[in-house]
Amino acid sequence: MHSFSYDEGSALLTIVQQGYWSMADFRDYERDFLTWHERIRKRRKNYRVLADCRDYPVQSAEIGEAFGALFNTLMAQNDAPYAIVVASMLNKLQARRALPFANIQLFSDLREAQDWLFVGDNGGTTPTPSAGTA
Repeated sequence: MHSFSYDEGSALLTIVQQGYWSMADFRDYERDFLTWHERIRKRRKNYRVLADCRDYPVQSAEIGEAFGALFNTLMAQNDAPYAIVVASMLNKLQARRALPFANIQLFSDLREAQDWLFVGDNGGTTPTPSAGTA
């Protein structure tokens, strides 16, 4: 349903999200994300995130609201670039509605998302969004 990996050298947390989630699935994800977040923040203030959500369908309104609450906490503490790769325009619309943060950009192409994360090799600060983001 989800997995996390972190590269210290590039300050990049990679997340893969898959499947349709129940609230229990979301709570597992939330717990794991907050654990990673706290672990990383012991070493650095900000870190980049690449969320691969290409196999993550549109979720229930309840899950969307839960993401919004989680991200209010996360984004208050980490303003580095956060790229989300989705498979459809409907996914982009749901993510944008649930996550209206300036440092989050949505992509349909993984390579484009990776490139955006390292614009100007910003070292964990928010770059100016590139063309092609939604």
